[in-house]
Amino acid sequence: MAKAVRGGDAPTVAAKAIVAAATDAKPKPRYTAGPLAGRARVLRRFTPAGVFDKRIRKMNQLAG
Repeated sequence: MAKAVRGGDAPTVAAKAIVAAATDAKPKPRYTAGPLAGRARVLRRFTPAGVFDKRIRKMNQLAG
């Protein structure tokens, strides 16, 4: 898990999404923070839950 965190997006990416959510005149229900989250969002939208879970586990190098 630590390796996946080190290889993730910079904290500033999340901070920018948080600032956008807090300051938008018409905030959206969800904000995507960075390219990795964007890919996960698309994957979740178009794949069955089991496939999505397996891919997320693989990306984070988790067993199962």
